[in-house]
Amino acid sequence: MSTDLDSFGPDDPVLVSPRYLAGPGLEQRPLAVAMVWSSLTNAGWSTHTPDNGPLLCTSPCQMVRAARMPNSTDRGWKTVVYEDPLAAPWWTAEWTQQTPVELLTDFHRALAEAHATGALHSLTSPTAAVYVPLLNGGWSHMVDERGNQSFTSPDRLARVTGHRRPSHGGDAWIIDVSPGTTGHCRWTARFSKQVPNALVAAFTASLADTTPVYRGAGTLPKELGSYLVTEPAPPCAPGRSEAAAPAPLLPPAGPGQSTAHRR
Repeated sequence: MSTDLDSFGPDDPVLVSPRYLAGPGLEQRPLAVAMVWSSLTNAGWSTHTPDNGPLLCTSPCQMVRAARMPNSTDRGWKTVVYEDPLAAPWWTAEWTQQTPVELLTDFHRALAEAHATGALHSLTSPTAAVYVPLLNGGWSHMVDERGNQSFTSPDRLARVTGHRRPSHGGDAWIIDVSPGTTGHCRWTARFSKQVPNALVAAFTASLADTTPVYRGAGTLPKELGSYLVTEPAPPCAPGRSEAAAPAPLLPPAGPGQSTAHRR
């Protein structure tokens, strides 16, 4: 049973769904990075914090890089895969800053698995794998005259668009969450056409997942109260982001130390 959002205090912990309207979750940058990249660092990827630059997580082969970009316009996230380190990226995936950390974590978990199995350049997974979770979740489906597909959430606040023939360097899949003027929960994800369908599918499966996520009630916009299902979070809620995140990967530099470091 859903509890009215107005009945919670700003510091009250809640479980909320749908997760795509829950906001980013972990506002502290080191904690968010630690959660999103936990599968990568557990697989031996290194983290690096350049001076005044993005936070980076790099594969042992140096051909895959994940970035949290605090100084970019939207302060978002980006993952890039190269075939040649001196050439343009083979594929890219990008997210704006309000993307929920749970969705990002699920994508990067799939990225770690694909890297370990050599599947980062594989397009063999069926396209249907991307949208079946959406259809199973009751999202509506439309196809335009060009063969492009769009899937819309039951509340009509989220849309997934698949381009049949993306241009060179264009986006094959775009996810747009636009709940009116509520900037705190507006976000976009883009996947270029060479991103393996299995990785996009990991993201859309997380997008459509109805499992509630942990948030502080005060971080949820009250104007979305009619769209959100909220309930008090138990002390050890399974979806609690702080509990799921390992220790921060990127502690601040101590006195006299550089802010650039590797692990």
